[in-house]
Amino acid sequence: MREEGKSREELLAEMQELQRNLSQLQAAEAKREQVQETLQKSLAFVQDILDTVRESLVVLDADLKVVYANPAFYRTFKVTPQETEGRFIYDLGNRQWDIPRLRQLLEEIIPQNTFLDNFEVEHDFPIIGPKIMLLNARRIPGRETRPEMILLAIEDITERKKAENALRKAYEELEKRVEERTRELAVANRELQREIEERKQAEELLRQKALELARSNAELEQFAYLVSHDLQEPLHVAAGFLQLLSRRYKDTLDPKAQEFVDRALDSLGRLEQKIKDILEYSRVTTRGKEFEQVDANAVLEQVLKDLNLVIKEKKAEITYDRLPVVMADPSQLDRVFQNLIGNALKFCGDKPPRVHIGAKRTDGEWLFFVQDQGIGIDPKYHERIFFMFERLHPRDKYPGSGIGLAICKKIVERHGGRIWVESAPGRGSTFYFTIPVRPGLEAPAESQ
Repeated sequence: MREEGKSREELLAEMQELQRNLSQLQAAEAKREQVQETLQKSLAFVQDILDTVRESLVVLDADLKVVYANPAFYRTFKVTPQETEGRFIYDLGNRQWDIPRLRQLLEEIIPQNTFLDNFEVEHDFPIIGPKIMLLNARRIPGRETRPEMILLAIEDITERKKAENALRKAYEELEKRVEERTRELAVANRELQREIEERKQAEELLRQKALELARSNAELEQFAYLVSHDLQEPLHVAAGFLQLLSRRYKDTLDPKAQEFVDRALDSLGRLEQKIKDILEYSRVTTRGKEFEQVDANAVLEQVLKDLNLVIKEKKAEITYDRLPVVMADPSQLDRVFQNLIGNALKFCGDKPPRVHIGAKRTDGEWLFFVQDQGIGIDPKYHERIFFMFERLHPRDKYPGSGIGLAICKKIVERHGGRIWVESAPGRGSTFYFTIPVRPGLEAPAESQ
């Protein structure tokens, strides 16, 4: 009886222990359910966040199996959860992630608490084709109800890499061009320095030549003056004696002797004129005035006034265009027009002269011309006529010293221009000469 009673006591104690254990289990279950509910809510919250992330995210377990992938992953790689979840990461697709180095780094994350940082994978993926992906991974710490995991982020950087490559190539091309341009500029700079040095040397040489020319011209003028002075005095004496001889012995000289005296006087007169012409030719440079703004119209009008008697006598027809304003020596420009228009009036043949004067703007210069319909000039003489004392016709038919065109040439060249003629026998002549344009001094050429 005692043993049976004792057994009942023990049984009661055990029942009470069981009751306590059951209460604890029930409390633990309630707590577990509460934790489970909290965990589910947390997971739902986290999943909601992951679902909204635009970057592809994958959750891996310790064996590198896919536990979860967000919608961005499925959109990017055009796959389904059935093809993805529960599979090893390196078995996905056409094993694009089966890279030994990537596999090693992922396997070390949980046991060694490491991470994967900016790992690039360039691959021809199924469906989506060639892409460049940037991988980053971190360990997700475990909890009582959840083991440690890995969060793998996958970013498509294909377009960015293309842009970077394009930018790099553009930068390299720019550097190449800059380098080439720098070399070109260096060469150009050396060439420019050489040209500057050569220009300085040329300018110095030109300055020396100009000084020498000025001295030479001065010496030439002095020589011409001395020669003309020394020659004109005996010429005047000889002419005086011949004139005295002609007057005093007029009645005793026979016609032949008088002819000799007249010829001698004529020769002395021509010689005196040549001396004066030489002196004038030498003074074109040394006695020329400084250039100034000259209205060529005013110069031409004065020349036509000076030639008015000849124009009327010849019944000449003179026409001209509106002429420009130029930088010139007005008296020398007058002399050029005097000689050229005078020649046009002189070498007209048997018909009344018709002369036209004009000017037009060409490349950096004014081109003047004097055009006539006279006897013309054989092309073989086009250069010779600008030599001193060069004559193409007998003096008794066309009088003159033969120095007018030579003076025109020297005047035009002093102004930095050129002079030439276009002509043929019986077809008239057009004499051209140029004067460089000075900025701001152009004037229109209008018919008048």
